[in-house]
Amino acid sequence: MTTIDSTTSTSAGTGFQPLRGRVALVTGGSRGIGEGISRKLAAWGCTLAVNYVDRAKPARTLKAELEEQGTKVSLHQADLADPADIRRLMDEVQAEHGGLNILVQNAGATKFSRLESATLDQWQFVQDTNSRATWLLAKESIPLLKGRPGARFITITNSTTTRIIPRAGLFAVAKAGLEVITEYLSYELAPYGIVCNCVRPGLVQTGVFEVRPDFNNGVRHEAAISPWPDDRSTTVENSADAVAMLCLDEAEWIAGQTITVDGGYRLWGGVGRTAGEQNA
Repeated sequence: MTTIDSTTSTSAGTGFQPLRGRVALVTGGSRGIGEGISRKLAAWGCTLAVNYVDRAKPARTLKAELEEQGTKVSLHQADLADPADIRRLMDEVQAEHGGLNILVQNAGATKFSRLESATLDQWQFVQDTNSRATWLLAKESIPLLKGRPGARFITITNSTTTRIIPRAGLFAVAKAGLEVITEYLSYELAPYGIVCNCVRPGLVQTGVFEVRPDFNNGVRHEAAISPWPDDRSTTVENSADAVAMLCLDEAEWIAGQTITVDGGYRLWGGVGRTAGEQNA
């Protein structure tokens, strides 16, 4: 079902490249989960447009590495909390690539605070960089995605919407909004042939652990009660794999879903006993 056009390859090698010839924009695509998504889509044959906010060095490093491997990469600085930046980003991608096949809305930011202590400015910042940015990206990207082969609009949420994480209430509200926006977009964009889904990774060790070292306690807890061997936990690569699979032609009838990628932790996270104790 997947169409491969050998004349438009953008990534080196002759391996499995089901997305060859397609253009993907990954917001926040140079670090953390976003970097993993960029690398995976490049490996599967995409031309990349990588958005970043203010850290140009990681973006340039990623671009150089992927281009050395044969992937065409463009970099686009834009603050998604600024509607004008979102419009400019879409204009740049259109001018550079002539359209889009895939948009992954991975970028997001938060302020960690108890709700009783949060300020109006903090609330608005978190909403603007998550829910509002997702809505505006969808609005502005429709002309670039409409009618294109394999058109996808994929959002990235997190586990704050399914379990209580101290001082993450602002993030949870904004990500819950993003999830619902994705559901409505799946209906409203379907007539344009744009398939919308959301991916919810489990606890992934990224740069946020520098701000919230207490998240390491969550990793240890997962390892202690996990039925999986070798202390496995959710990785950047797990998250990127799920996004890439949703971009396959074979996944075109999966729409309006929020897909949790956490090895099942959402189901057994409250068990509180090790797998060995359960099986004793």
